[in-house]
Amino acid sequence: MSTHKALRMSWWNAVIAAGALLTAVVLAILGDWFAAGLMTLAAIAFVLSALYARSGRASDITRLNAVEYIDERDRAIGAYAFAIVGVVALLLSLGVFVVVAVSTGGEGAVFWLALGQVLFLMAAWAVANVIAVRRS
Repeated sequence: MSTHKALRMSWWNAVIAAGALLTAVVLAILGDWFAAGLMTLAAIAFVLSALYARSGRASDITRLNAVEYIDERDRAIGAYAFAIVGVVALLLSLGVFVVVAVSTGGEGAVFWLALGQVLFLMAAWAVANVIAVRRS
C-alpha cells in the first residue's frame, strides 16, 4: 500500500478527507453551516483515525475501519468486508430506487439520479468481479 509521506496516510484516505472538506465548503457556500460543521468534524475525525491506525498502537479493527492495512491478512479481511458493504450498498440503492420510483411516478431528476446510482453500482459490481477473477 502506498502512503503519501507528508500525510502519513493512504492516498485514498487523503482523497476521502479532501472530498469531505470540499463537501463542507459547498455546504457552507449554500448557507448550511450546521451540516458544513458536521462534515468538517467528520473529515477531521477521519484523518485522525487514519493517522492513529498507522501509529503502530492500533488494533486490527481500528486499522480495518480506517482502511490502513499493514499486511496481507488485513487486506484479505478488508476485501471480504468491502464485499459485504457492496452487497448492502446495492440492496440499499435498490430499495431507495423503488421508493423514489413509487413516490415520483418514474419522473423527475431524483428518479433519474436514483436509477443512475443503481445502474452504476450494478456495473461496478460486474467490473469488480471481472477484476477479482483475473487477479486470483
